[in-house]
Amino acid sequence: MIKPPPLGWLADEIQAPSLLELNAWYNAARGANPLAPVDAVGKLTALPAADDLGLVEIMPDGSYLYRQIGPAYAKLSELRPDADGLTRETRAVMRQHLDLACSEAKPFHVSITRWDGPRILQYDRLILPLGDAGGIISHLLIGEAFLRVARG
Repeated sequence: MIKPPPLGWLADEIQAPSLLELNAWYNAARGANPLAPVDAVGKLTALPAADDLGLVEIMPDGSYLYRQIGPAYAKLSELRPDADGLTRETRAVMRQHLDLACSEAKPFHVSITRWDGPRILQYDRLILPLGDAGGIISHLLIGEAFLRVARG
């Protein structure tokens, strides 16, 4: 009997050039450590694919609070601030992806196909876990890059 390979969501299947560049930045920022430090991020505008990024902080209650959002990411995700002016991740599938990135403690990649009326949109999502000074995951850097309209 052949044993199936372990399940995983590898960052080696990324198609979007901007997310390949972001993944290379992450690997350089983390060096020999398992996580890149959150301090390496600074302002999103200094990172590859800046317009396609979101930075979330993991709150003590397990919720995800956006600290920075690039304009293309905001448009694609259709996120809106709550009544208190803060933007939280509320989409169930996205929360599952963020949870997986935390539990795996390594880059998480998935290709998304979304129906938007008569069109089928395809894009790449890359979630990169970031560590605090103690090496604990405290933030997640999210990149989403539009690939194509598969049917329009």
